[in-house]
Amino acid sequence: MRDLLIRRNVLQSLTLTDKPLFDQYAQYIDTRLSSYAFAPISVWRDLFRFYWALIDNQLCVFARQGSDYFMPIMPMGKGLSERAIREAYGFMLESNQARPIARIENVPTECLPFFHAMGYTSVLKEMEYLYEMEALIQLKGNRYKSKRAAYNTFVRNYPNVRIQPYQRDDLAACFALYDAWAQSRRAKFDDEIYRAMLEDSRHAHRVGLMNHKELGLIGSIIFIDAELKGYTFGYPLNGETFCVLFEITDLRIQGLAQFLFREFCRKQAAYRWMNAMDDSGLE
Repeated sequence: MRDLLIRRNVLQSLTLTDKPLFDQYAQYIDTRLSSYAFAPISVWRDLFRFYWALIDNQLCVFARQGSDYFMPIMPMGKGLSERAIREAYGFMLESNQARPIARIENVPTECLPFFHAMGYTSVLKEMEYLYEMEALIQLKGNRYKSKRAAYNTFVRNYPNVRIQPYQRDDLAACFALYDAWAQSRRAKFDDEIYRAMLEDSRHAHRVGLMNHKELGLIGSIIFIDAELKGYTFGYPLNGETFCVLFEITDLRIQGLAQFLFREFCRKQAAYRWMNAMDDSGLE
């Protein structure tokens, strides 16, 4: 299977120019899971090599780290294809030195019975947080009391605020903010896994900031007294759901994160749902 895919040039490197192809097949997946979009996969290209192949008219995306492959999402196409799943999985098993690395991640819950019927087992990983967009904009009720208070505190303390769309000229300032934010996180947490995640995330932010247009990302940046203090990026998953990919703010400023997030939600008011991603297993 491995030689067949490579010999026939079926396995292709996933590049920025492949976004239209990806989007063409992603439209068949009815899910609110954030991974079924081009941006959240492509931003990790500094850490993984990504490839794609068409099997039984299904787009199969593979991630390679070292010599081993896994699939960050299930094959995409009209309906579920047993042939595509078995051939893709067979390719990974035959290619990998560490066979347990072979897996298909981010399978929607409603698709699990199909995989179980084929003999595959499933494991629950991190959960993603889905909110009604209107609720995040209004911040009404006890559930959002602390967020509302933080937002109002920020508004009172910082009248000279400007929010504007991200442009490539803002790259250096945003990256400097990320490094300052990460340094404050490292100073507070000495867990080596967490610190490694900060470095991995740095690569993803760099790719996103440098290629936001090509990735289909929408970004907002916030200035206080003409100094950049935060940025946030997201993307439309489909006609109903918008996903926040990442957000960084100056942690010393009370209420800044809540203010930026709420204002970003206002700009996405046309969507019913906001997917705030997972928590990477952290509380």
